[in-house]
Formats: sequence, structure tokens, C-alpha cells
Amino acid sequence: MMLYLQKLSHSDGEDVFDMLKEIKPIENSFTNPANEMTFQEYQDWLFQQEKWDRGEMLPKGYVAQSIYWLYDDGFPVGIGKIRHELTDISRANGGNIGYAIRRSQRGKGYGVVLLKLLLEEARKIGVKEILLTIDKANEASKIVCEKNGGVCFDKNSERWFYKF
Repeated sequence: MMLYLQKLSHSDGEDVFDMLKEIKPIENSFTNPANEMTFQEYQDWLFQQEKWDRGEMLPKGYVAQSIYWLYDDGFPVGIGKIRHELTDISRANGGNIGYAIRRSQRGKGYGVVLLKLLLEEARKIGVKEILLTIDKANEASKIVCEKNGGVCFDKNSERWFYKF
């Protein structure tokens, strides 16, 4: 098994598009707008995401965000997002890192590896404070956080808050 992260690129093709079709538009608070897109819309979205990664043309209230694909021997199995900074909204509802594994590949340990690699990337790009919020309905993601050294420091009726 050869697992690695690949940063989103405007040249990403149908293999990534097919993976994104396996992840619901909103799942455990993870948003995946590409699920409901045509292939042409997806290609336009890739260009937009490259700009957002550089902090260009961000909608009001947004911060720069990098997107990565987790590959296993050249086959995309997951997506991860890193917000470069926290806002009041992301601090309460999302944190800096979000991730999802394509439905057909869940339960194989990819989530643990994906979060580990995303944490490494976040540190490389200079993210100073790393926070993840986990929906209480998502016990699997809670386990993934804890296996990666996350410490639950708060909770409310909807989610747990983990710092790294």
C-alpha cells in the first residue's frame, strides 16, 4: 500500500471527480459541493479552489484553504481540507481541518492516515493553531482524532472540540 497526499490541481481528472461523487454534499458537517456538479463545473471549481489556496478572490469571511487528495497506489480514496486560519465561525463549527473518505473505501484505516498527513501539511504551511470539531454522530472521526494525538478540550450538545 503506497499512501500519499496530492494537492488539488486544476488538471485533476475523472478519477478524483468519481471519488467526490461518492461523498455526499454534506456529511457529518463536511461540505463537498463537487458532488452535485457536472464535470465542467467541477473543472471550474478546481480553478477557483487553486485561487482560494493562494488567498485570492476569497468570499467575505473566508480564509485561504488548501485541498488535498489521499491516494492509495494512484487511486484517490479521500479528500482533506486545511483552513490556514481560524475565524469565529470555523472555531465554533468546523476547525481548520476537515476530511472525508469515499464511501467504497471506508473502514480500511484511511481516515487515520489522511488526518496524520493533513496535520503534517498544516504544520508545514505554518498553521499555528490546529482545531478540529467532530459531530457527535461521527464516532469514527472521534477515534481518528484520538489516534492522531488529538485532545478533546470541550464539547457541546452537537460536537466535540479537539486540539493538536
